[in-house]
Amino acid sequence: MKDRVYRVVVDTWRLAAKYSFRKMGDSDWEDFIRTGQKLVLKYRAEGEATERLCRDIMDAFQTFLKETGTG
Repeated sequence: MKDRVYRVVVDTWRLAAKYSFRKMGDSDWEDFIRTGQKLVLKYRAEGEATERLCRDIMDAFQTFLKETGTG
């Protein structure tokens, strides 16, 4: 279980870091969302709890980016 949590956190962090928490244009924002959805699907295969963790972290990043004006 710890390994799964670690992988989800690292994968979602790498995605967020790829965009360096900077102002994104429409194409970057769409790529961020699309790549995040792929991560969610990847972790769906590992069970409902792992998928939910990934989805929740991605939702938190998206909300943060929108609220700070970077998304």
